[in-house]
Parts: sequence; C-alpha cells; structure tokens
Amino acid sequence: MAFPKLVKPQISHFHTSRSASNPVRLSSLLHWKTVQQILQFNAIQPCTKLLSVLENVDSFIDTHCHLDRMFKCFRKTNHSATLEQFLNDLREMSSTDLAGCVTVFCDPVDFDENLWSKILSTDGVFAAVGQHPKSVESFTDHTLSFIRQCMGGPRVCALGEIGLDYSVRCNKYRQQQVFRQLLCLAVSCGKPIVVHRREALKDCSAILLELVPKFWKIHLHCYTGKFAEIQDLLVNFPFLFIGITALVTYSSVPAQNMQETAKHIPLDRFLLETDGPYFMPKSLLKKGSFSIPSMVSLVAAEVAQIRGVDRRVILHYSRLNATCMYGIPMTYSWE
Repeated sequence: MAFPKLVKPQISHFHTSRSASNPVRLSSLLHWKTVQQILQFNAIQPCTKLLSVLENVDSFIDTHCHLDRMFKCFRKTNHSATLEQFLNDLREMSSTDLAGCVTVFCDPVDFDENLWSKILSTDGVFAAVGQHPKSVESFTDHTLSFIRQCMGGPRVCALGEIGLDYSVRCNKYRQQQVFRQLLCLAVSCGKPIVVHRREALKDCSAILLELVPKFWKIHLHCYTGKFAEIQDLLVNFPFLFIGITALVTYSSVPAQNMQETAKHIPLDRFLLETDGPYFMPKSLLKKGSFSIPSMVSLVAAEVAQIRGVDRRVILHYSRLNATCMYGIPMTYSWE
C-alpha cells in the first residue's frame, strides 16, 4: 500500500497540538476583542446581541462525512460518472454558507490513492484517517505504519474514526487492542482524535482516560447514548466535543437520546455532522437518496428548534467549535 500523494493546498493548513502541559484554547484562534465580547454572553440571550458579536462567523463545517462512500452512492444512479463530476455536482448542490468538510477515511484495506489525492485537492476538504472498529480484523502492523504516514499529510487534521463497537458480534479484545494502538499513535503525532463508540461507552471511556491527556481534542462522533452517561467524559476532557447528526430529526430511542443531548450540551461542546452518505434528514428521506455536507444546516435547524434559539446561533457555535477541534482556519471556504 503506497503512501498517499497529496496536492498541497493553496493556503497553509495549521494544526495546533494540545497536551496537558500545553493546552490550546479557543481564545488562541480568535481576535482578543471577539473573545472578550463572547465571554460577556454566558447565556445565549438576547440572541440578537450574540449574533452581532459573531456577525463575521457566517459559515459552517460538516465535521464528519465520508466523501469516498458518497461517490459510491452517486455512481449507483450515475454509473459512468467520474469523481470530478461527483465533486462538481456536490459543490453545485452545496449551500453558499458551507465552508467545507472533514472527510473520514476509515477502511485502509480499501484505500484508493487516486481517489484520495483528488478528494483532498478540493478546496475546503480536510481529512481524518483511521480504522473503523468493525473492520479491525484486517488491521496489521502495516496498517499502523500506513496511518502513521498519512498523519503527515498537509490536509490530514485528525486520526479517526477509531473506537469500540459492540453492537455486532465482535472480538472485543481485538477492538480494544487496536483502539489502544491508534490512540497512542494519535498522541505521539499530536493529532486530534475522532472516536466511534456504540454500546461500549464504559470500556471506551476507561481506555480514553488511561491513554489520552486531559486537554486533548476529541470528537465523540454521532453520540446516541444518554446525556447523563457522558458527563464524566465532558468533565475529564475539557476539549471533548459531542457530534450531532441528522439522526436528531427522527423519533427512535437513539434519536431521542441525541435530542436530549442537543438540548443540554453546552454550546461550546458540540459539533454538527452529517456522517454522509448516512443519516439522511427525515424531511428529505426518499429511496436512493444520501446525505451530503450542506445538509448540516438542517441538523442545525433541528438543534435550534430543540433549544428554542435562532438557527444562526447554532451554526455560529458549531463553526467556532469546528475551528477549535480541527484547526481549520475561520477564513476557509468551500469554492
């Protein structure tokens, strides 16, 4: 498996590592006057005042999607479509407020170097690379070495998604073993971590507390557990963010849990994501459809309704939190 060749982006991507001895806070990413004004609003009322403070923060990021898998969905109905056609169509379908996305490559065994290079040469696209817990049986020392090499890519802003998934029959020991190896790699590389956890919160939390420094940046992707169960992690990891997807628009038990989280999570501790091509917003659900990054705005609208605030408040905080988590410049745009 060859090391992925990347096209260098037009602007220099920055990444700020964080450790217990060198915490990096949101204040380091914003002008001090903006921070001073934001801190005056511990509550979100009145919204008009908050929005005036954040009037220049007018874009949003899809913090978790899978562009490679979206392309596969796209080709099911457009059999001869090229990747360039898919990316062009995706751009045309996207809202003007979409600043970009973090696309997650988590199946190294199926890695396509050509696909990788073209996707990451697209403006506004950044990447996380890892090993999904459902496919850890294919994980080898070579896979570990490959992911380590990927961490040096100019647009690779995180390691993930990685974690534990006990929702299917699996080798729990093997999942934990790989999770530990990749957490250690992320810390050694100074990379934020994207965590997948399903029906394994206790083990996942214990391993994170054991291996990850307190002030590390962690994205707990698509959290569907009860909000009360995540309190210890929120306290122990001040820079842990909870991912909210379009599942929040449904009525299942996991969706109700996500709605509870969306209602109570502090505004500086959540991220909006589509997990595209999965989790199509309920209002757009139809046969053959799949979610795309711009649908993050619909997730924001649902969260805003749940919290009883203006949708722009949710979009603004989501953008700030995405910058804090992934280091994507505030001025970056999807063009």
